[in-house]
Amino acid sequence: MNETVRTATETLREQIGQDKIMVLATRNGDGVAARTVNIYTYGGCFYFITEADSNKYTQISQNAQVALSIDAIQITGCATLLEHPCSASNKLIAAFVEKQLPQQFARYAAEPVMRLIRVNPVSASFILLETGAGYVIDFAKNTAIPIQHEMQV
Repeated sequence: MNETVRTATETLREQIGQDKIMVLATRNGDGVAARTVNIYTYGGCFYFITEADSNKYTQISQNAQVALSIDAIQITGCATLLEHPCSASNKLIAAFVEKQLPQQFARYAAEPVMRLIRVNPVSASFILLETGAGYVIDFAKNTAIPIQHEMQV
């Protein structure tokens, strides 16, 4: 990974952090739906938890292309439906969330209908609102282009 990509990716993850409320956009048969989800970052991906009978779960099962957004950050990605957050296949992310965010872990650990969803980022663009500096990242091509937006005071 070159230095520009590393810097862009680290800056993106710092800006999002953990347990961040982001807007998730999915496509349904009639158009696009958007709603908020709690995002956790782990291993280069973004994770959130939802019910197996929710609209977002159904929509992702039909079309895995999603978008996440917060402030001046836009991420497109491919979502993967996973098992219950506490299942053996999700033990690493569950251990991370339980250690870092125990109050969140307690919310879903006992609910059998909950499912973990992973978003593998495809692209991201963001601008730091304080400075106007930002990046456009293409994760598939492993490239990042610095951008600068003139901020109005």
